[in-house]
Amino acid sequence: MSIKSRLCHLIIWMIGLACGLQAQPGPAFPIRVSANGRHFEDQNGKPFFYHADTGWLLCIRLTYEEARQYLLNRKAKGFTTIQLQFSMTPEDVNRYGQKPFRDNKDFRTYNDTYFTHVSRVIKLADSLGLLISAAPLWHGCCREGYGGTPEKPFAKNTPAQARAFGEYLGKKMSVHQNLVWIMGGDNDPGSDRLVIEALTQGIFAQAPKQLICYHAAATHSSTDLFQFAPWLGYSMVYTYYRNMHRGNWRSPEQIPQVYEECHREYNKSDRMPFILGESQYEGETGATELILRRQAWWAMTSGATGHAIGTHLWAFPDGWQKDLDLPGVNSMRHLADLMAKIPWHTLQPDQRHQILTKGYGRYGDDDFVTMAHTPDSKMAIAYLPNPVHLTLDLRKIVGEKVKVTWYNPRNGTSKVAQVFTNKEEVVVFPPDASDWVLWLEGGSGF
Repeated sequence: MSIKSRLCHLIIWMIGLACGLQAQPGPAFPIRVSANGRHFEDQNGKPFFYHADTGWLLCIRLTYEEARQYLLNRKAKGFTTIQLQFSMTPEDVNRYGQKPFRDNKDFRTYNDTYFTHVSRVIKLADSLGLLISAAPLWHGCCREGYGGTPEKPFAKNTPAQARAFGEYLGKKMSVHQNLVWIMGGDNDPGSDRLVIEALTQGIFAQAPKQLICYHAAATHSSTDLFQFAPWLGYSMVYTYYRNMHRGNWRSPEQIPQVYEECHREYNKSDRMPFILGESQYEGETGATELILRRQAWWAMTSGATGHAIGTHLWAFPDGWQKDLDLPGVNSMRHLADLMAKIPWHTLQPDQRHQILTKGYGRYGDDDFVTMAHTPDSKMAIAYLPNPVHLTLDLRKIVGEKVKVTWYNPRNGTSKVAQVFTNKEEVVVFPPDASDWVLWLEGGSGF
């Protein structure tokens, strides 16, 4: 086949894929907080699974056509949400040579053309049924963003200037039903708090239906810092796994596991939906596909309403297209598939080990088994990072019988291990020496 023929076939395939994706009914945006304060739902009351990839520099490093290629790929993989930044640094210049501000340090000199490109990308995502979770101006953990030091724009602008810019952004972006906000960015506000709050208040005043969270420093959550802020609509937790080393950042024993942070957030008396908004990225700091799965499955069995995964593609380096199909990213499809089959939005962490009574391991370890169940106790799932013998009290599962299924988070296959007619304590073991999901269902028609 000639190069010209191959190109024609590729174009036809991409058009077909795009049409197929657009034809699928998407969420009825905007999303909102459920009545019980535990999860997101769309305007029809359908639970919305926040299943995100972090394409942080999507609007900066990619053209509109390249952004379409990336978004189509993530949509096809089952992602529902993309996390991105409007601008990461004051020096940003997008692929069209546009800067966010004519004067890098003055919010009054914003470049409307730059933010119009961002708006086009958000509209493109909406056409694919994708939620955009956007950080307008990245605060920065490591002197890379808009804040943290006296020479940065957050320190150079007054709260009034920040609020005016926030009102501009809120008004411009209020047309988008598929948009929620991430304020801050990898850092606590510190001395920039007044300016960040003013920026946030400006956005909220013009776009009150678009939910807002705050991206704090690991290991803080949005509610740790802004629990009573009227604009805070949902919370983000952020941590790594305990044995991850980042130079001299912290000693391992100080880094909470994902499930520890999720349980802490879930147990707060003031209820608010929360997501695991950031953790380790596949291919960075030694993070493997297994670590990526651990983070996601731990979050969804520990009370979260969603999660975000990441890879080095967050920065879209040269040749980024060749890494669209990393193994950990591909395995996230199977998380989405199982969530689509169960009432995931009702899951409650089994923190007292009433169903999983033995074998779950030591709290705080890398191989701790997390379990969650529905309020009626007719279903439960557990995530096993490593194979272990589990003791289950099937008397806690409602139904005449209990079906025990092993779900493979690596390839999406499942195997019914046994249907128990006598409800008692039983011991089960996964099919092989990998990570597994245990799925318990109570009923009578098995």
